[in-house]
Amino acid sequence: MVREAKRDPIVFARRILGQDPWRVQQEILASVATNPLTAVKSCHASGKTYNAAAVAMWALARWPESLVITTAPTFRQVKVLWGEIAEARKRSRIAFPEPNATELKLGDKRYAVGLSTNDPNKFQSYHAAHVLILADEAQGILSAIWEAVEGIRAGGDVRVLMQGNPTVTGGHYQDAFGRSRAIWKTFTISAFDTPNLQGVTIEQLLTMSDDDLAIAPAPYLVTRRWVKERYLRWGPNHPMYRARVLGEFPEQSEVSVYSLAWIEAASQEPPALPNDGVVRVIQVGIDVAGPGEDETVLVARVGGVIIAQHAWSLPDPRGVLTAALGNLRQRRGLQIGPVVVDAVGIGYHVATHLADQGYDVYGFNAGSAPLDGEHFVNAKAEAYWSLREWLERGGLAGLTDEEMQAQLAGIRYRHTAAGRVEIESKEDAKKRGQSSPDRAEALVMACARVVPRQQTVVWSAPYSISPI
Repeated sequence: MVREAKRDPIVFARRILGQDPWRVQQEILASVATNPLTAVKSCHASGKTYNAAAVAMWALARWPESLVITTAPTFRQVKVLWGEIAEARKRSRIAFPEPNATELKLGDKRYAVGLSTNDPNKFQSYHAAHVLILADEAQGILSAIWEAVEGIRAGGDVRVLMQGNPTVTGGHYQDAFGRSRAIWKTFTISAFDTPNLQGVTIEQLLTMSDDDLAIAPAPYLVTRRWVKERYLRWGPNHPMYRARVLGEFPEQSEVSVYSLAWIEAASQEPPALPNDGVVRVIQVGIDVAGPGEDETVLVARVGGVIIAQHAWSLPDPRGVLTAALGNLRQRRGLQIGPVVVDAVGIGYHVATHLADQGYDVYGFNAGSAPLDGEHFVNAKAEAYWSLREWLERGGLAGLTDEEMQAQLAGIRYRHTAAGRVEIESKEDAKKRGQSSPDRAEALVMACARVVPRQQTVVWSAPYSISPI
């Protein structure tokens, strides 16, 4: 049995690791055994990382001289795969040594290692008779790393499995499904391919009862309920729905304010704030909603790092906002600076309440005149464009709120006859099936430029932000 399992990764996964790979997982395992290049684009929670761990263990068992290199854009993402490798090793009927955080060594010429680096030179020292490269979250891996991988592929039996969510267009990862497809064996995993939704149409899903939505033969995979929620929340043409539900590269509009690639880059793990004794200032953005389906949202950032993202559906959000700001106040090495609040309508009363609590509150009026009237229709367009510049230059990290990401990706703009930028109205966006961008607007305010009130220079308030 062991000899057969070493030849066939599907048998290995089943009989040695005790796994039960579903149809597409089996096809991917078989491809790695027979093809040098395998690429997978998939929906959210398809089990691709779990499957990759089986591939890694199989490769180490298969060849006496074997090297497995795993890589991903961040060390946190590398550790996700290595968590699965550690679990697979525990279940294995073949005794493997216990791995450390990112290394499993059977011998000097038989080991697996996890790398997260922007330095392609770190890949150059890895060579063996049989090499398997597992690239997880491949959409975020730099082109220089792929060039280093090509250097490894120049000699020996080298196989590559790259996989990810197709949230970023362009680059080496998308090329595998486009212009380089002739040399890659490719797989696309839609949520509707997975065991929990196989054979279910979207029409059937939308009419299912709660009991039917709860059916999950594979509870660790994407669920029926989540897919239905994403369809109702995002709509079938939203770029996030295409990427995270259908496993397809999004066809983002040319008039989108924020590129999905920029949003994806901002969602990466933020750097730790230095513990150097310097007190850093928090800027807070708050978008206020009244009773109904819209949300009151708070976003806080320190420099380019988002440190808090909260949303509430409450008729009176003053209590939760005060509590959230109180928690931020207690963070060591930080102090709350400007609190920027959408001060139109109900937001004005919330802003004055927070000012009474001693916070340095500034009001934001999206419909008022911009500072740069030559290029922008109003303060809203100017502030949205400021955030665009933050994202385009890679100036933000920690954007982990998936709904905020989706709202940002759905925002559009146009140029007026006079050539000025105008953001699509909420009413027009709703006609396209887009939800109110409450979370996106809180981020806009958290990144808006505020001149502190204690400065004595004459100041025409940028983005129509004024002291409360």
